[in-house]
Amino acid sequence: MTLRYGVVGCGRVFQRYHLPVVTDHEDYTLVAACDTDADSARSVLGAAAEGVLVTTSLEEFLEVGRPDVVAVCTPNDAHTEPVLAALEAGAHVLCEKPLAADVAEARRLARAAGADRLAVNLPYRFHELVPAFLKALPEGPCEITLTFTTAGQRLWRPVTNWYGDAARAGGGALVDLGAHALDLLITAFGRPRPVACRVDAAGVEERVVADLEFPAGHGTLRIDRRSRVMGLTLEATAENGESTVLDLRRGEVRSAAGTVTAEDRRPELAAIRGFLDTVAGRAQGRTVAPAQALEVQELIVALYADAVRDQELTL
Repeated sequence: MTLRYGVVGCGRVFQRYHLPVVTDHEDYTLVAACDTDADSARSVLGAAAEGVLVTTSLEEFLEVGRPDVVAVCTPNDAHTEPVLAALEAGAHVLCEKPLAADVAEARRLARAAGADRLAVNLPYRFHELVPAFLKALPEGPCEITLTFTTAGQRLWRPVTNWYGDAARAGGGALVDLGAHALDLLITAFGRPRPVACRVDAAGVEERVVADLEFPAGHGTLRIDRRSRVMGLTLEATAENGESTVLDLRRGEVRSAAGTVTAEDRRPELAAIRGFLDTVAGRAQGRTVAPAQALEVQELIVALYADAVRDQELTL
């Protein structure tokens, strides 16, 4: 049986990540799209727009489009209404991270009726090299460092100007990239205790350095959204200096035992694929539950609460 797929929010995130996966998935047919700008939505859909209901009305999207599965790719402050409406209509929902710009709204979504049909797009916990990284970790306490750098400010800001609005985004780089980073850290090392946080600006920061205490040892999270270098590395260093590195940009785990290389060159799509496969009955256990995403967001809120501004902050 082919499942009916719909999207709310036809921006760059949907175009770059969701659209290629769903149009290539044999179990799904794109039937409806809802966006505040219908012409822009049709442009994003391109050839996939043929036969698709494109509307600015969420009610029409749900009642006429009748999607079985809904991707919510709106700005962070516009997640709540479409998620709740789609759940009430009986659809399975994949929401972009974070659950909401405001943590109170995130809690509301995580506890909503039908939340067992809601998942969140946090892909890196499903990276094929995570098991190899964990297996290669040295025994005993270690120093944990995760560094996440992108050129996001230059590449994304021109087409997603709401990223620069603290109320709409819910913050800056810590919400944007930190959600991915912290979810990966929690997957590997368990929930940490926040110790300290520095940001380069109040409201919408581009650089973050946070100190965390894990059961396995001290951790440092470094994020730079103004970098000219793309990178995501997680490193654990033992007291004897032995190091294990998960390099997601290169697709490698490097340790004293050698190098393990990934086959999947698009790991950022793992949660989207996992969600679609799970709903279609092809796989299980490849989705991030709203309670798990809420745990990440509450940690972000705790880090923001004690954040110190440092305009000269560098990684």
